[in-house]
Amino acid sequence: MNNKSGNGAEEPKGSWGELFRGGMGLYSALIIGGIALHATQILVIAIIMPTIVADIGGAVYYTWAAMLYTIGSIVGASSTGAVWARIGARHGYALGASVFALGTLACALAPNMGALVVARGVQGWAGGLVAGGGTALITSLYSARLRTRILAISQGTFTACHLGGPIVGGVFAAIHWWRGSFWLMAPFMVVFALLAHYRLPERLDTEAERRAAPRLPLFRLATLAVGVGCVAAVGPVENAVSRFILLVAALGLVGLAFRLDGMASNKLFPSRALSLNAPIGLSLWILSLHAMAQTSVTLFLPLLLQVVHGVSPVFVNFVTITISFGWTVGAFGVSGWSGVRERVALWSGPLVALAALVAVTWTALAPQLQYLTVSAFAMGLGIGLYNVHLVARTMAVAAEGEQRTVAAALASVRSLGTAFGAAIAGVIANAAGLGDASDPAAVAHAVTMVYYCCWIPLGFAVLCMVRFMRVGMAQPAPAPATAD
Repeated sequence: MNNKSGNGAEEPKGSWGELFRGGMGLYSALIIGGIALHATQILVIAIIMPTIVADIGGAVYYTWAAMLYTIGSIVGASSTGAVWARIGARHGYALGASVFALGTLACALAPNMGALVVARGVQGWAGGLVAGGGTALITSLYSARLRTRILAISQGTFTACHLGGPIVGGVFAAIHWWRGSFWLMAPFMVVFALLAHYRLPERLDTEAERRAAPRLPLFRLATLAVGVGCVAAVGPVENAVSRFILLVAALGLVGLAFRLDGMASNKLFPSRALSLNAPIGLSLWILSLHAMAQTSVTLFLPLLLQVVHGVSPVFVNFVTITISFGWTVGAFGVSGWSGVRERVALWSGPLVALAALVAVTWTALAPQLQYLTVSAFAMGLGIGLYNVHLVARTMAVAAEGEQRTVAAALASVRSLGTAFGAAIAGVIANAAGLGDASDPAAVAHAVTMVYYCCWIPLGFAVLCMVRFMRVGMAQPAPAPATAD
């Protein structure tokens, strides 16, 4: 179905109810379920880690459980297209779900920190494969007029998990049974894997990626994993020179992975993934740049509130979640827009987010926290205004045979932006004199400097969106294929 109808006018978006009618309900449930399971496992670990260390030790590896999950999820999402090309859509999605369940069980049974860290890496890879697979399902199973609707629900699901994940972790931490947070999820993951295996169609769209059943690009995946590992390792390192070396190595290795991929036939990323002259490249740059800025803001917001403003943890959670809540409100509000209103959402979203970031920076030290809270909400709102339409447009203009590769890249590149944003923000904060993060004046200065530096990626995102409006909106979106 084309984006344009026969009279030249753009076709209006579909209704919410269409996502759950005509056999689409199960697919929607699988996509939503995959996002929920993946997001919960991202967020729950921070709450239960103190309980884990008290039980099985391994404090020196405190950050590794989250770090390995992040690395695994980026690699998993990046490998979605290659895995699906080799074993097909149904088996690829079911494989991710099954390994996700096994990794979760391994976490629940881990006898020591080493076993837990390894299990989290496996769990992260499978979670990334599920997340990338969910985006690929949206590309393959949903017509262009429904994609913004399912994408908005996906964002709403992630926000709900942003609330639910810490609650689940907090309950099990309170009763000193951290393993229960994994045991609780495992049955849902098993059911999820069985539904994926038995109810997804064997073939989706043209199966163009399965022409030659290519070998998995293990060297490129390993290069990407090591590069992301260098990014993650920046955080615990205290020496400024070592931080800089790790960051340069990370940029070099991730850049090498993209360069090698661009010359390969079995791609992990779409053609022209880094090009500023192609809609695909511009879209990926926008997503990664916004992820960098958003991560930097949310990473240091709790520290700012607790040390500088002395507020309670309850209020800290309330303020930090307002960005995700604003994103969800924006996504739901504009998901039905088409034509001129869609274009307004695309060009205004990055501008609203940048203006809100400026407001966050200027109100960060103000005693009236309501201004900071409103600014944080507006930043999320700006991202939500453009995100669903940008992602849907990017899916629609994917080259023949690269639909799934593009879909998976949307998930993995955003995660890459998150990883680099956290690492770079840490370097900036330490260079600005953060110290041991206990002195209010030092924390105020360091966090403000981080927020000022975040203006740069969001400013580039605005410029990329201007470019995208010229080259990405000039061509009508091709008709998405339907499932066999």
